[in-house]
Formats: sequence, C-alpha cells, structure tokens
Amino acid sequence: MKIKNLLLFLVSITFVSCVFTEELYIKKDGSGSYAFKMDMSKMLVAMNDMGSENDSIKKEPEKIDSILYFKDILEDKKDSIAKLSKEEQEVLKSLEDLKIHLKMDEEKNQMNMDFLYEFNNVNELKNMNDRVQKAQAMSDKKQQKNNFQTNTDVEYEYRDDTFTRKVTLKKLSKEAQEEYENNMKQASSMFDETLYRIVYHFDDKIKSVSIEGATLSDDKKTLTIEMPMDTVMKNPFLLNFEVKLK
Repeated sequence: MKIKNLLLFLVSITFVSCVFTEELYIKKDGSGSYAFKMDMSKMLVAMNDMGSENDSIKKEPEKIDSILYFKDILEDKKDSIAKLSKEEQEVLKSLEDLKIHLKMDEEKNQMNMDFLYEFNNVNELKNMNDRVQKAQAMSDKKQQKNNFQTNTDVEYEYRDDTFTRKVTLKKLSKEAQEEYENNMKQASSMFDETLYRIVYHFDDKIKSVSIEGATLSDDKKTLTIEMPMDTVMKNPFLLNFEVKLK
C-alpha cells in the first residue's frame, strides 16, 4: 500500500483504544510548534490479529517511517482547488506547511501518526481541527462522507504571561447539526477506551492552571491533562482553561 493511501486510510477509520495527544511548544514571543498525535498501537495489534486469521501465508512485518507534506497534496489537487471559493482556497493554503509523520513497526506493534505545524503566533492555530478535516476531505472523496464532524472549534491566545485555551461553538446549518447529533450518538462506542491528552510546554515556569487534574513537570514548565475521549466529545468545554506564567 502506498504511503499516501495508507495515511488516508488511517485517518478515515475508527480509532478504538487509541491515545490522541494535542501538544504545543510555546516560546516567549508567542511562536512555537503544534502537534496532534495519534498513538494507534493497540489498533495495529487488533488489525494484525484480524489479518492473521484470514491470511494463510505468513508475511514479513512491515516497517514505515515517512513524512507526507500537505503542500504536495495541494499541488496534486490544484485544479480542483481552483474551482473552490476564495475563502475555501485560503483555508487550504493555510495548511501548506502542515506535515504528517507516520511511523509504524509491526514487529514491535507500534503505530503513530503525527500532524505537525509550526506557527509564528498561536492565533494561527484557530480552527486547526476544522482545517485539517477539510484537508482530509480534499485528499479523498470517500473521506468527505466518512469525516467525523464536530460543532466546536478551539482558539488559543497568549498575552501578558497568560495562555488561554477556549472552545467555541460553530454556527452549523440544520443539516450539519443533524449530522453532528447522529455522530454523537455513536461517540461512546466509537471512542471506547480512547484517551485525549493535552501537553503544553512553556519557556517560563507555570504559576497556576485553572483546570482540575492538570499535572506539572518537575521544572514547572510543562503541563499535562488527560481525559476520556468520550467525555471530551460530550462536553468539550471541560477543556477551557487558563495558564498563568511566572
């Protein structure tokens, strides 16, 4: 299976028993890097178990370590993109510097896929999840039908030694709202045993965090928050919080 096809397949299937990690490295000047990481090792084990039951011929364990650049996808789809509205074209162009790192080792039962993006200001990350979803749909027509829709976006702000993560409601059409509600009915089973983790790194020490359950590193510069994915899907506003830095 080609790398690009494998990546598109992975983002379109159900992530059972996976770990999603939203990781930020934020410098004093507000620039930094964003990563949305998917640890799908348990899913790989399940997939291999299913495959071994159907395959009579033993195959060599596959090993992949590859990076896919979204600018290449944009180039491949430039004719289709030219037919979109100016607003949609701008949204897709904003993903030009996005990269996907896929690392899989069947012998060690490890599979990770990371979406990577560098920014000059955290404001650039506004609606990042929505933009990535649109890019996925653009990459595969089948993905347009299977794409899991949400009714929220995430905004980030870093000002005067204060970092804020804020979840906001989208303005959905009646059809999109119905689709979202149908998705939510399946969320509990879809994200069974799935964990959502937030890891934020700062240059300065953290003075306080306005959310219960957050843990700090020994040097007080990194915070970690973990929550069941189905809980996040049902009430994403639980991950609204503020970080005060020293």
